[in-house]
Amino acid sequence: MRKKVLISVTNEHWIHKMVVRRLLQLIQDTRYDINIIMPSHKPYENNLHHIVNDVLKDGYDFWLNIDSDNPPERNPLDLVVLNKAVIGLPTPITHFDVFEGLRKVDAVGTGCVLFARRVFEHPEMQKGCFTRKLNPDGTVERGNDISFCERARKNGFEIYAHYDYFCGHFS
Repeated sequence: MRKKVLISVTNEHWIHKMVVRRLLQLIQDTRYDINIIMPSHKPYENNLHHIVNDVLKDGYDFWLNIDSDNPPERNPLDLVVLNKAVIGLPTPITHFDVFEGLRKVDAVGTGCVLFARRVFEHPEMQKGCFTRKLNPDGTVERGNDISFCERARKNGFEIYAHYDYFCGHFS
């Protein structure tokens, strides 16, 4: 039986044409039973938590989240076979060292990331795992992606980035 993969494109009612192009390619991948959704709940963390509920309710094995302006350059579904809890697909920026292959990291962004279902089956990860951490005055101490990674690591999940699977970024 093929694994079920949910692909979400989180958006605010706009999706870049290069993301759509990649989606048209991904939906043709016959290795997996794929469903694509394009949720636009606000704020962003709320959107992610709705998708976590979908993953659990509908029995998906993996969840690939792609931001509306962050198309992967290669097929991220290739990474499902690695069966890692979390694999981020980096967006190149000018101030990091160049790495290759799969590397264990402390955190990844949620611009393009593959999650295994088992992460969200953990009871502690069902308690607002993408919620930002706030300072006492209400300002943000940690954004949703860093907060998620800290919670995932605290609950025994390893975080990876695959430096052979970069993404574009059009924001």
